[in-house]
Amino acid sequence: MLRQSWLAIVVLAAGYSLALASDVGKDWGVEKQSWIDPVTGVRVWEMTANKGVANTLYFHFPNFTHDSRYLLFTSNRSGSNQIYRMSIPEGRIVQLTDTAGVGGIGLVPDHTNPRRIYYQRGHDIVALDVEDFSEHLVGTVPEPHFGGYHQPTLSGDGKWITVGRQIDPKTWEVGLMSTETGQYKTVIRVGFRIGHIQHSPTEPVIFFTWETSGYAPQRSWLVNTDGTGLRPFYQRVERKDWFTPLKEWLTHEAWIMGTGEMTMVNDRVGMVIVNTNGISRLVREGCYWHGEARPDGKFIVTDDFDGRVWLTETATGSTRVLATGLRKPKDVHLHPSFDWSGRYVIFNTTRNHRAVGLIDLNDLPAMNWR
Repeated sequence: MLRQSWLAIVVLAAGYSLALASDVGKDWGVEKQSWIDPVTGVRVWEMTANKGVANTLYFHFPNFTHDSRYLLFTSNRSGSNQIYRMSIPEGRIVQLTDTAGVGGIGLVPDHTNPRRIYYQRGHDIVALDVEDFSEHLVGTVPEPHFGGYHQPTLSGDGKWITVGRQIDPKTWEVGLMSTETGQYKTVIRVGFRIGHIQHSPTEPVIFFTWETSGYAPQRSWLVNTDGTGLRPFYQRVERKDWFTPLKEWLTHEAWIMGTGEMTMVNDRVGMVIVNTNGISRLVREGCYWHGEARPDGKFIVTDDFDGRVWLTETATGSTRVLATGLRKPKDVHLHPSFDWSGRYVIFNTTRNHRAVGLIDLNDLPAMNWR
């Protein structure tokens, strides 16, 4: 009996030591450095040192807490992929998770609570407080667990998390999980690979694409959150009231958080703003790659295949290049986006090493818009 008690104490002590060994809350210090772009004269900040792969998240919503206090990113600097916060503008990095199953783009900030983010850990959705690091399980995505999860997004009222996943080798699903109860419900299942799933910030509508890595028979789709009204966002037919030719390729779509419109890149044509009624306009001609609008919709930040980041005014189409040479080597998608306030632009960069890049728009030199 004495030996068993001693073993129990040892086991408990070992478990306690493992709990203390967690790197949640670890202060990684400040790593940022800057340079002046030789073409534009803009100061560009490289916010992370060469400590494992550092990624900003996908660009279809601001990758910041809603008060723009912290930039959110993922990195494998600790040996596994984890989530980090970075204070802005200081740049101090603090680790938020230390657990298995954290996806590279598996989180979404809560725009109704600046302290909270939601992230996917395996099949679980977890709510995390970025200040005190406390967590609680929101819910678990039910079986079948075939895989193929997508980055979650949040409804405009903050009550539903949109989940995308693959059900079996031939079926893909869009689902919703309640942030209040953890209830999960299937919205729709389709027989083609889906991607770019995003909950509208202003309507009970979910956007997704038929993902083919090329021309799709019908790329963009909308469905109501109750599962009704599945319809093409645009149709691959000749229409006098629509802006696309028969062989269009619209891609890299993102909701404009404050207006409920979307930005889309029309391949080799330019940057387009559309709404769910089919009204559209070409904001700026050019060969762009990705784009995201400032939350109020007044500016769009875009990148191109040559590693440049551009700023465009949506009302006039006037544009200026912010930074150049950000893809060295060209193995990274810049995915530029704004913070919630519209002051900062962030992006991936491999100019010196893979890092999170940042430009403070309050610190731009005078330059003529084109």
